[in-house]
Amino acid sequence: MKKFNTIDELLKYTENIKGHTFRDFDKDGKLEENLKRNKGALGQIIEEGFYGYSLNNSAKADFDNLGLELKVTGFIRNKNGTISAKERLVLSKIDYNSIVNEEFDFSKLLFKNRKLLIIWYEYEKDKSPADFVVQDFQLYDMDEQGDITIIKNDFEIIKQKVVIGEAHELSEGLTSYLGACPKGINSLDVTNQPNSPEMAMRRAYALKNSYMTGVLRSVKFAFEADGAQYKTIEEYVFAQVSKFIGKTQSAIYEEIFKNKYEERIPKNLNKMISDKIIGKDVELPEKNPLFSKTNYVIKNIPVDKHNYPLERMSFRNLVLSEFEEEWENSRWKNYFEEVTFIVLLYEGNSKIKNGFRIFKDIKKITFNAEDVELFGRTYNTVREAIKTRDISKLPYPKVINGQILEIAPKGQKNDDAYNRFFDRDVTKVCFMIDKDFIFKKLSEDK
Repeated sequence: MKKFNTIDELLKYTENIKGHTFRDFDKDGKLEENLKRNKGALGQIIEEGFYGYSLNNSAKADFDNLGLELKVTGFIRNKNGTISAKERLVLSKIDYNSIVNEEFDFSKLLFKNRKLLIIWYEYEKDKSPADFVVQDFQLYDMDEQGDITIIKNDFEIIKQKVVIGEAHELSEGLTSYLGACPKGINSLDVTNQPNSPEMAMRRAYALKNSYMTGVLRSVKFAFEADGAQYKTIEEYVFAQVSKFIGKTQSAIYEEIFKNKYEERIPKNLNKMISDKIIGKDVELPEKNPLFSKTNYVIKNIPVDKHNYPLERMSFRNLVLSEFEEEWENSRWKNYFEEVTFIVLLYEGNSKIKNGFRIFKDIKKITFNAEDVELFGRTYNTVREAIKTRDISKLPYPKVINGQILEIAPKGQKNDDAYNRFFDRDVTKVCFMIDKDFIFKKLSEDK
């Protein structure tokens, strides 16, 4: 067992881990045997095989004398040359009975995870995990990252849900950086919670996938002075758009673009407005640091006076090769678990057309475990259709019991999207969320 007296001494020793595979440290050859039933096996191999530490479930940090916790996690290389975190970084389980009495500054979460030594390996789909290569490491400090204020706010959001007896309604989308991720075997793996007879899904604190991508790409990321004032994306967005509430689309357009429509009213008028006021997707990380480490999406939805959507919510075109992954390991599952939609509502009806709808409100939509499970049914239906090359098996609207996610053409009217579904990897079809379900979600955000 090695003993490190200073962080510098630990980091100097850790330099030796670069370029090695997990097989190099698997002294007892137990990696292949344990990995499927123990997702933490890679971390255990490093802890025992490289650092010489025996495994522990202590509330103390792994390098206790240094106040450091060891974490081993993967990254992937994207087709555009960038790198992204493969998954969220799970920290420690949430004890519903104790969190109600905890203060963040003295919490078990902060005590064990304030400083992390993160070992990054490259995940490669067709390789055995034993052959994954450790590429680099980072010393992560919540204080130096400048993120502790936002993480504290996330902790308070999670705590408050438990305090009011709504632990069963927790979802990762409720918070910015620190998520309450599912920790049980499935949605039926539940436990008691205080202040409610409802059973709640077991959950753990986790740094979100999107946040970890931000940490991976820029570990020294620091808040700009004009960004630190916002603890959530909602606060930032509201600050940009609140002055336009109650105005028509045309009035907003004229105000921000300093002119009127030249010809016909653009079909994507709402997006033009939100891109101008809030920022385009690619610009948002530069506009405010929150966007570089969160999975927030700005959506514009026309609604009637009761907030019932006039359209479904659509997503990007489906990519066939993405469905090679099982639902549990898929990008779509991770996306729906972590994403938060900031929705700009424009009120109209059959008589009030695009261009004359009134900017009404801002809402937030997140998805709970039950929602994600229903999304999974749709995903698996698409996966089965791809496997059998049978378009009749695609999840058209209302073909699955309790269906909330469906498919629809996304392209030109003459694309023959369904019949040409298998023609190429990027299809002319997209996921869409049912209007009734969107209405339910909008009604929940009071």
